[in-house]
Amino acid sequence: MKKASAATFGCKLNQYETRLMIEQLNSEYEFADFNSSCDLYIINSCAVTAKAAKESRQKAKKALKMNPNATVIYTGCDSYLESDLNAIVVGNSYKQNIKKALENRQTDIGENTKTYPINTTLNDYEGKSRAFVKIQEGCNNHCTYCIIPKLRGKERDKELELVIKEINTLEKFPEIVLTGTNIGSYKRLKELLKRLGDFKSDMRIRISSIEPMYVDSELIDMIADGRFAKHLHIPLQSGSDKILKLMGRDYTTKKFETIVNECAKRGIFVGVDVIVGFYAEDDREFKKTYDFIDTLPVSFGHVFSYSKRPLTSAVNIGWKLERGPVVKERNAALKELFKKKFRESVRNMVGKKTGIIIEPTTIKRNSKTYYKAVASEYFTVLTQKKQQGIVEVKISSFDGEYAYI
Repeated sequence: MKKASAATFGCKLNQYETRLMIEQLNSEYEFADFNSSCDLYIINSCAVTAKAAKESRQKAKKALKMNPNATVIYTGCDSYLESDLNAIVVGNSYKQNIKKALENRQTDIGENTKTYPINTTLNDYEGKSRAFVKIQEGCNNHCTYCIIPKLRGKERDKELELVIKEINTLEKFPEIVLTGTNIGSYKRLKELLKRLGDFKSDMRIRISSIEPMYVDSELIDMIADGRFAKHLHIPLQSGSDKILKLMGRDYTTKKFETIVNECAKRGIFVGVDVIVGFYAEDDREFKKTYDFIDTLPVSFGHVFSYSKRPLTSAVNIGWKLERGPVVKERNAALKELFKKKFRESVRNMVGKKTGIIIEPTTIKRNSKTYYKAVASEYFTVLTQKKQQGIVEVKISSFDGEYAYI
């Protein structure tokens, strides 16, 4: 049997779509590690930052060096921006029919590859303890810094019954993660969550990143009760209302604060994304962001330095744009702040109960071997017992990085 390998960059949605491509080719190819010599390499690229795009392209070039006679398929969001690769470059729609790319063997990044209907599902998520399910595609928002709406197309939903069918197929997995480009826009999201809440299976449902515009009291109540993971990832991007307006974000810091406080009261851990170094972010505006996050009961944070992207309206903003050491210092300062917030949040879980899902991954700590587990609140728990499904445990200690039972 021929050998193939796939490399994924970027979001959970890309991870799901890579699985979709692997499943389509499983009967014809044996999938191997990317660093081995293969007949076929698939690179599922990311374009959200210039760094992600560069790393995606380097991976494609590396594949050709390992085996100059191999077939290389370059897909994902950066496929629309890259025109200088010796590869079959195809748009996002081909992830639903990757065999078509192999048959045609030619570049296709036309507009129709961004606007395709979502009508495929996964049958398995082999080797993983949690499975992703794509419910939605595209984004109609107009954040000035973001290129993704130009590459993923307009919002469209997977049919509700198709989502339910896919989750039923994957019911052996103790956790299902709902994902999409902008899942808050899924028109029947609350109906879907209610249907999933009524499932007889013991699975846990987790919502991936959701924009604050879609998080209301009703949604928070649904997440706080029942089978849902007690965790939401809600992009903030800035703690300055001036910067939020320049970014085209449709909320204020006051609104965001209300959402996070309500989540905290219901025992929901909140993670956020923040962009530093955007236009007009001087020391004063950055301090607003730092101080705002410092007062919020958030538990996690991802920090990104602003990356100029083509096709976005931000490239035409005439405000001052900080670069270099200043941005690196702000990035580092926020990362340290988020470490502190994380430690505070998990330390507060000591003596409390949570549901964990134990993964096959092991780690050595203090000369002992532990299994890694994911808590409902989305922090890592170490355990020496290998158990299936969702295991109710009490957190006994926390060493600043890992919790223990």
